[in-house]
Amino acid sequence: MTAVNPTRLRHQIRDLVAHFDAPVEFHQELRALFSLYANYSLRFGEKAPVRPLIPMYHLPHPVTRQLQIDLKPHIAADPTAALALADELWADDYYEIKATAIFIIGEVPIQNPQDVLERLNAWLSPQLDPVLKSDLLSIGTRSLQGTFPGEWEALILSLLSDNQPAMIALGIQALAAGAKHPAFHNLPAVFRLASPFIRDPHTTYTRDLENLIETLAEISPQETGYFLRQILSVSMSPATSRLIKSCLPSFPEDIQTDLKSALNKER
Repeated sequence: MTAVNPTRLRHQIRDLVAHFDAPVEFHQELRALFSLYANYSLRFGEKAPVRPLIPMYHLPHPVTRQLQIDLKPHIAADPTAALALADELWADDYYEIKATAIFIIGEVPIQNPQDVLERLNAWLSPQLDPVLKSDLLSIGTRSLQGTFPGEWEALILSLLSDNQPAMIALGIQALAAGAKHPAFHNLPAVFRLASPFIRDPHTTYTRDLENLIETLAEISPQETGYFLRQILSVSMSPATSRLIKSCLPSFPEDIQTDLKSALNKER
């Protein structure tokens, strides 16, 4: 592993980004740069609670940060080249290179939402590495959600409408990721999309529903508490009661009391 010298790193990445419109050459140079700074001796579980299960370079943070800084103006200036580069990098086996592809589609200025939707649909699957899946749903959808919120919602609806519980789980994960977006202010849409699954939770995505409710409780405990009380007024599912009970610690005490009262009425 090479120690990071900020000046040298900036020059290296500047040389790398010169190949922005030549995806294969950029890919080769990126591999060389990441290999130079790789820490292959780092073991799974060190420094972070969750790590990808696919190969990693274990790069120092300044390397990826500087790369993203230098990529941004090129992505903004040439979205077509950016998307071609993202396609090339996504085919790599290493986490950090795939994550760079995700960063690119999350930053690219969108004129036609299909450009990003096609990649999200092609790249996203239940079998995808869990960390990449999280990155794709949060980082990879930034531009789509910010520029075309209707198409972002349609993407989630398509996942939630799938017959496979594993695909529905992706939709619920996408709702939680989207709710954390700084520009997101449409909690009623999240409540509407999530409601059928909270009323009748499947074991495949129970933990994802818990995470969604905990996320919503952090954003707006009052609105989320009211939403859950409404759910309890129409749902007879013991699984729904267990789900909401498990999320109680995420709420302030007064809302916990109200929800406990609603839960007791359902017994």
